[in-house]
Amino acid sequence: MNTPQSPPPPAPPTPVTPITDGHTAIRAPQPGDAAILIAGRDPAFKRFLGEGSPDPRPSACILARNRIIGWVDYDPEPDWLEPGEVNVGYNVFAAHRGRGHASRAVMLLMHHLALHGVHRAAVLLIRRDNDDSLALARRLGFDETGTRDDSIGFKRSVPPLSYTDGTVTIRRRETSDLDEDLAAKDAEQQRWLWMPEDREAWRTMDPREQRAHALRVLEDNHRTFGQGPKWTFSVDATDATNVACVDCDLANDSLRGEGVPFGEANISYASHPAHRGRGYVSRAVHLVIRFLAGHTAARTAHFVIETENEASLRVARSLEARLRSRFINEEGNRMCHFEVPIERTTTL
Repeated sequence: MNTPQSPPPPAPPTPVTPITDGHTAIRAPQPGDAAILIAGRDPAFKRFLGEGSPDPRPSACILARNRIIGWVDYDPEPDWLEPGEVNVGYNVFAAHRGRGHASRAVMLLMHHLALHGVHRAAVLLIRRDNDDSLALARRLGFDETGTRDDSIGFKRSVPPLSYTDGTVTIRRRETSDLDEDLAAKDAEQQRWLWMPEDREAWRTMDPREQRAHALRVLEDNHRTFGQGPKWTFSVDATDATNVACVDCDLANDSLRGEGVPFGEANISYASHPAHRGRGYVSRAVHLVIRFLAGHTAARTAHFVIETENEASLRVARSLEARLRSRFINEEGNRMCHFEVPIERTTTL
């Protein structure tokens, strides 16, 4: 006789390692943080969240400029959740509200959930009279799922780590990409993407040193994929691997002079010499924008391209990017600055 089996208990929360988008950061609580979190409770907190625990232990503290400004939490325990779901909550201290920190913290938490691959969806349960949180849920592409008591439910699928359009796939870089990565570092890539001092340093290395340097970069790309604020992807096609490399940097100093704050994305790309002219880079950049929409709260993607780099300009045109400005950089090169809005759609 078969005995009915109880469903397995929900997986416990995984400790949050530090993640940042250049504007906002989250990290696991540390000794002494509880007192700061309690001190940050104001009438709005108590109105929507009650008195709060005397010993708060959220999944993560929210930081701006290395100072705690709130918390974000996920809980798999509520019995009204479906298997694989977590309930997400958050609070930003009054002095820091209205600056996008809550939106960015929630999306960085989504990135954390994606990295660990245990849970499939995040659920928000928001009071009907909490206008700011209702706006946040809709802005971030959460689906409205119905009502529960005096609250409205919202749900968003945990995003994937790899994206594909059926022709190309973007994925986290691996050290096994080394040989193709070295082969892609030709004069064309160095001309458009490398600083003069980097080109000179590369020329002074022998092949063994070049290989060791490239390996260290791949290791760093792989490691920082979990922490931001820069994410680097290898691009595979259906019939070849490593046809291109694309990155998105949300703390790019070169954009600050153009009035772009940290937290918005600068996208760079390079095609492998053997695969140029096939449209792979344009496809990959579209997928990187989908990654940004699923893992960050960045609102715009930016592209800074030399006016003589016709191949890169074609990529910007394929995205229907808006020309934001023209300028001359520190090396005396004429540049075009394009931008594309990052749109978030529902995911269920």
